[in-house]
Amino acid sequence: MRQTKFKGNVFVANLPHGFTDEELAQLFDAHGIVLGAFLARDATTRGTKGCGLVNIAPPRAAEAAIAALNGSTVGGRKIEVRLATPGMAITIPRPARAPVAPGRAEPRADDAPYPLRAPRAAPRPVVVEYRNRFKSLTLDRR
Repeated sequence: MRQTKFKGNVFVANLPHGFTDEELAQLFDAHGIVLGAFLARDATTRGTKGCGLVNIAPPRAAEAAIAALNGSTVGGRKIEVRLATPGMAITIPRPARAPVAPGRAEPRADDAPYPLRAPRAAPRPVVVEYRNRFKSLTLDRR
């Protein structure tokens, strides 16, 4: 089943125009394990609204990231970072469908007034693979 809502534990507001999901994930990467990052988008234009959610683990890393990034300047704008409320979620837009000619159940290639186009890819949340930053760390247990 396709995920329709993105939930995160950190809310970020007042992001600069042109900011991407990947840049949002990189902003929080130094503070903990970023499980996902997604910006809110306008349903019609698909442009970003300047706010988003980040899912960062463990919870103490989220609190540390909030303390470090709240009030900092990103792209010339002072961002607001706070804990997300439990019900806060961003709807993930559905991919666009190719147009279908009137009276037909399926689109056909010979429909001249309704040319088939590849559907526009809907933006997806950035999902970061888990990586162990402490692989090379050896523990001396005595």
